[in-house]
Amino acid sequence: MWSALGEITVDESHLHRNRIITARRDDPAHTAFDVLRTRLLQALHEHGWKRIAITSPGQGCGKTFTAANLAISLSRQENCRTLLLDCDLRRSTLHQVMGVDRPGSLGDMLRGRTSPGDHLKRMGRNPVQAGRNIAFGFNDVMEPYASELLQDPRTAETLHRIETGFGTDVMLFDLPPALFYDDVIAFRPMFDGVLLVIGGGLTTEKEIKDVERRLGADTPLLGMVLNKAEGTEMDRYTY
Repeated sequence: MWSALGEITVDESHLHRNRIITARRDDPAHTAFDVLRTRLLQALHEHGWKRIAITSPGQGCGKTFTAANLAISLSRQENCRTLLLDCDLRRSTLHQVMGVDRPGSLGDMLRGRTSPGDHLKRMGRNPVQAGRNIAFGFNDVMEPYASELLQDPRTAETLHRIETGFGTDVMLFDLPPALFYDDVIAFRPMFDGVLLVIGGGLTTEKEIKDVERRLGADTPLLGMVLNKAEGTEMDRYTY
């Protein structure tokens, strides 16, 4: 089923403009994401986990930037199939970052109206040496009732079908800011752990504690990614 997915093509200059730094091996900043990738895979293997939520306390922290770069880094692992879903259903931007036009509704796929085989897109041959063991679930339809959809039993069923049918090893979910809506806690039964993206000069210590409190003590925090204040470049990460 994986090999039968439709493919996307990417433009190197577009990725560069959108700071997909892992697409260029000559950009030294990509090494930070490679380290994050390796440490994340070690944690997943240790616990037998596959599903990782990526969120931030507020806007402008660079969570989609982080999700996209981490996914591209993971794509270079030959024996690891990675799926990145744009679950920020009120404000989806992943398709714009990757340069994909009119991808359709992820919500319809989660509801079962569209099959994963039709909606998901695999990375095609590309000029940036990204691996082809990566697929995306893009979205360009705003969902006003995103929280309700994310906790819908049909969503759980769809994700299970994807995981078993496509043999995914890692599933990344780009979710809304954790302090804006209840989407992240509504989606909690669907993921194993969280990467929290914080913006240098933007995120306060109180906001970090508020996120941890909102997620609850039973939600594994796999790491914190600290981006520079402009939210466009990875500065460092803690794990």
